[in-house]
Amino acid sequence: MTSNRFAIKQNDIRSSSVSLYGEEHHHLRKVARISPKDEAWLFDEHGTHYLARVEEIRKERTRLIILEKQDASGPRVRITLAQALIKSKRMDYIIQKATEFGVTTLIPVITARTVVRIEGKTEKKLDRWKNVIRAAAKQSHISFLPSILSPMTLEKLVKERDEVKKLVLSENTGKYLRDIISQASGSSRKKEGLLSSVLILVGPEGGWTDEEEKYIVDHEYEAVSLGKQVLRTETAALSSLAMISHFWNL
Repeated sequence: MTSNRFAIKQNDIRSSSVSLYGEEHHHLRKVARISPKDEAWLFDEHGTHYLARVEEIRKERTRLIILEKQDASGPRVRITLAQALIKSKRMDYIIQKATEFGVTTLIPVITARTVVRIEGKTEKKLDRWKNVIRAAAKQSHISFLPSILSPMTLEKLVKERDEVKKLVLSENTGKYLRDIISQASGSSRKKEGLLSSVLILVGPEGGWTDEEEKYIVDHEYEAVSLGKQVLRTETAALSSLAMISHFWNL
């Protein structure tokens, strides 16, 4: 069950006062049924937490006074999930669960076999995904809000990202992900902080084309496998995140 934690924007803080509007105000007032003088926890987009006291509840807003501030403590390894765009509900599900696993960045990717068309709908989609992220962060008590970027082409992603380790899930080739995780974990024990960031790239329902997979691997991405089974894209994404998060961020 979601505890009394509410999302704010750091820029909305005025001295020691902050107000909740919209869904967060509604949740505090109607769902959590918090009253004036009660205390609640707030968190911003940078992962900073605030203990606050409710001063005033009006029809359109709740005003709180900040009593205590706790600085953000980010993950040891920053995880980026670059996920090929899939149909709406399944994409929402991946974003929700990826947030719970502690990813720091989410990137929807347009591939040759992407069937979803978002022309003219990008802002609406981003707003929806941000709401999914915020709700999942509150539910999971994670200490930061992951960022989600606008959908980008595979070519743009491959050329621009600079994570320390870049992995692509493949049905055709590659080492087992478990072995890569084990090897990197051993290296990190020998040299503190060796691995600071990782990107995992997951394809669409129809998989990568031969040309795409060659292009990705030729640009310093390491092909990895989850085994002999052919997994749905959301299963593959979340299985990968579960392993990476467990072994590198616990």
